[in-house]
Amino acid sequence: MLSSKAHTPGTVTVDTFTFDKIRENFNVVLAKFDDKYPFGDKYDQFKKFAENVVNTKNLLVVEIPITEYGDKENQQLAKEYDVKKVDYPVYKLFLKDKSKPIDYTGDKTEDDLKRFLSQHTNLWFGLPGTIEELDHLAQEYFYASSNNDVNTQMSLLEKAREQVKRLVNEKEKKSGESYVKIMESIIKQGTEFLKRERRRVQNLLQEKITNEKKKEFQHRANILLSFKSLKESITDTIDAVKENVVNTGK
Repeated sequence: MLSSKAHTPGTVTVDTFTFDKIRENFNVVLAKFDDKYPFGDKYDQFKKFAENVVNTKNLLVVEIPITEYGDKENQQLAKEYDVKKVDYPVYKLFLKDKSKPIDYTGDKTEDDLKRFLSQHTNLWFGLPGTIEELDHLAQEYFYASSNNDVNTQMSLLEKAREQVKRLVNEKEKKSGESYVKIMESIIKQGTEFLKRERRRVQNLLQEKITNEKKKEFQHRANILLSFKSLKESITDTIDAVKENVVNTGK
């Protein structure tokens, strides 16, 4: 259904005159270049995304509507950032300490947009299967592991175990146990375990598996994103994981 509004709740609509001011005053800006009145599944996914990240600290989601008629709104911005109509919607991530934006090339779904932001920022979006408190512990845990700080590793592992014990929801408890098992494996095998586990999950996603198993392994991949090494190094790998999920579904 055609949208009757040029503005999506949870976002800020900007133009050629205001975009630079916005970009300079926020640490993380996700910009969507699109038709002025978008519609369809991709727009529905964006609406869900915008609604669900509205309270995420330090993130601003902006819309840049582009028209090819009348005043030809924001054509200058489209040209400056090499945005083409055939690619709508086009997403670009602007970080305050980066001179150039990061182009988004993944599937245009709510979860994939969150996953993209998780790879390139320290923001927390609640990817399926993840738990905020354990995500923070996972990041600390990786730093300690990288520095061979065994005492801190053991302390954080114990904190994670205690948090999992307090979980009531069975799905959350299962996710919590995954965090703990990953931490235990890092103690035994070092941080190289993360790369091996990532490859294992990729391979499993390539196999013919049930939707339930596919969901389980995707949750595992999301949890692995909580460990800092993966956030810094697996952009291409996560794209491959998503492609594998699509192929498996087919």
